[in-house]
Amino acid sequence: MINEIKMQELKDMFFYTFGIVPLQNYNVVGDGMTDNRLGIQQAIYDAIEVGAKYIFVPKGNYYYSGNLFKTDEVIFIGNNTDTEIQGIDIRQFPEIWGEAQGSTPALVPIGGVILYAGKKKLSTAYLECNGQAVNTTDYLSLYETLNNLSVDEDTDDLPETFNVPNLTTGQDDTKYMIRAK
Repeated sequence: MINEIKMQELKDMFFYTFGIVPLQNYNVVGDGMTDNRLGIQQAIYDAIEVGAKYIFVPKGNYYYSGNLFKTDEVIFIGNNTDTEIQGIDIRQFPEIWGEAQGSTPALVPIGGVILYAGKKKLSTAYLECNGQAVNTTDYLSLYETLNNLSVDEDTDDLPETFNVPNLTTGQDDTKYMIRAK
């Protein structure tokens, strides 16, 4: 019992750290029959109040009667394609991760490097660390970070291109990626 409580605390800490409200904390039941309107609505209101963008929906079929309000102000996410809330689009966590990386600098800052072991292409916010030359103007923030510079608006004195770090792993399906935008 104590381990279950500690595990729940760790899960909650993960969710709240990344601005995600976990729907399972609202006593919802994903059996397709239980009316979950009050729990889902409270999760929406709580997410808006604390400035969270996402509500995580665990596997299940969540029924509700009546109407839900302000659903357009949050994004429902899950990690199972069998998850359903009638009339609500539930985005899958892997695709949301790429989008979040492109818009949320708190997750991985520009110049931050991650080891990626997937075959899917990450968002355009990342470049593979393979020593490639990239256009300085297109990746000015990365250029500034890598060179510890602050470039004012005049970019005429900058080189046309620069090279990203070369951190190849020697394996096709494992690579280092650098946050570029």
